[in-house]
Amino acid sequence: MRKASIVLLLSLLTAALAACGAPSIGGGNGTPEAPSNALKINIAYSPEKEGWLKDRIAAFNASSTKVNGQVVFVEGVNKSSGAARTEIKNGQLKTTIWSPSASTWLEVLKQESGNPNVAVSARPLVLTPVVISMWKPMAEALGWPNKPIGWGDMLALINDPQGWGKFGHPEWGRFSWGHTDPEISTSALSTLLAEFYAAVGKQKDLATADIQNPKSQQFIRDLGKGIKHYGYNTLVFSDNMQKFGTSYISAFPMEEITLIDFNKNKNPPVPLVAIYPKEGTFYHDDPFIVMSSATADEQQAAEQFFNFLLTPDSQKLAMSFGFRPANVDVPLADPVSITYGVQPQGVQNILPFPPADVIVAAKQTWAQNRKRADVILVVDVSGSMEDNGKLDQAKAGLETFLQRILPEDRIGLVSFSSQATVEVTPAPLGDNRIALSDAIQRLRPQGKTAIYDSLITAKQSLDNLPAAEDGEERIKAIVLLTDGEENASQISFDDLKGTFDESGISIFPVAYGSSSDQDAATKTLQGIVDFSRTILVKGSTGDVGQIFDNLSRYF
Repeated sequence: MRKASIVLLLSLLTAALAACGAPSIGGGNGTPEAPSNALKINIAYSPEKEGWLKDRIAAFNASSTKVNGQVVFVEGVNKSSGAARTEIKNGQLKTTIWSPSASTWLEVLKQESGNPNVAVSARPLVLTPVVISMWKPMAEALGWPNKPIGWGDMLALINDPQGWGKFGHPEWGRFSWGHTDPEISTSALSTLLAEFYAAVGKQKDLATADIQNPKSQQFIRDLGKGIKHYGYNTLVFSDNMQKFGTSYISAFPMEEITLIDFNKNKNPPVPLVAIYPKEGTFYHDDPFIVMSSATADEQQAAEQFFNFLLTPDSQKLAMSFGFRPANVDVPLADPVSITYGVQPQGVQNILPFPPADVIVAAKQTWAQNRKRADVILVVDVSGSMEDNGKLDQAKAGLETFLQRILPEDRIGLVSFSSQATVEVTPAPLGDNRIALSDAIQRLRPQGKTAIYDSLITAKQSLDNLPAAEDGEERIKAIVLLTDGEENASQISFDDLKGTFDESGISIFPVAYGSSSDQDAATKTLQGIVDFSRTILVKGSTGDVGQIFDNLSRYF
């Protein structure tokens, strides 16, 4: 049964891919040095394949495989799917082979670059379905594993004022979940497409008209009511799920391989189980894409490497990391089993990836339909922020953050040194963008570091906001940047914690500056992270722009 199912899946994926039919990458993932006169080829691969491909690249290079008398030498680089697609499109990444998490990214690249012939071939390498991870007791309350569960069940639970109380567990509160950014996250993009399929009741032939259908977009917005916050990547959510357990969120879409790794290697007190949505889900095929820029010899070398990766030994090694083998002659075995929260025959309905224009349309509607946010930026302007241009670089990072925020999101600004000051009262960014920029540029360093008082001031700004004009619930958050330890607040940590308990406000702290600055800030910020159930970000003046870009994707 599995062999027939996978043969069908692989034929669908291969047919879909066929129909679509700067600096170079350095080594370090294979043998240390290429032999003289070697035929070098490069592969850029998505992060979840790192452990498997580092091993396989080294083994292949050790085999001294030849093409036309030249030894083939493979060099690899770990590159997230969305980032690789952008760098290939912009000419920043030149690679012989590209292996994103799913073939959707090839479709996006072709559509966005206007080049339908950017690749000469694309075939599945390993497989993993997209699942909704849920804490086992919560899934059992919904009827798992005997009752099919899907997006409609999640929506009903989100809309129910009793929350988990409807299923006899009021202590679990309201149903909440997380969602990464489909602009860069493969799982998020597949999740978004699956939501649109579910919205119109289809399991094939998703069209642009379905994406633009007001009913579909309302379905996405309604699901968004249960969002705790968005995120830059899956790792943020899986780490917090490990740390905070069932008190963090109820569910989170992820690849099956990520769920297996969570249960197998992170020893959670409560395990996750995989919900295979009854409306259908996608298989990520981790395609082996040979780029059209490859020479004839490089294409032959890539073929040799592909065949090596499809051997039973290579596929069994991939399965040990949690992948399902693309080689249909390799039977499923642990860890793809109920032992680690997954069901080998769990996927009942396989959704086909829609055409490129539909994928791009879905991404473009994301901003219009995601849950809106009220955010207070809280910035340290104590005397130490003058050192090494820290405040000037932080100002540039804040501008990066504002560039990515939606006009309807309400943003405010609080500065703090020895005391906290509301620089800009929160309002829709479309109305106060200039006021925020002006206030940011006026910030000057002086005084001590009253972190706790600044958070109380920020919370008061959020509490004073009227209900949103659309009546929808919003993400409420504080982004806090500091280079030091608390030393001037009137309020104690315990009082701060008590004030934020049950407030629904998430605090995202950034420990900023040199290593010693970050260590000092962490002494204060770690406790805030723990009660807010978020994540501590650390960074210097050199990467503060990227930090704020990443943080903007949480809202």
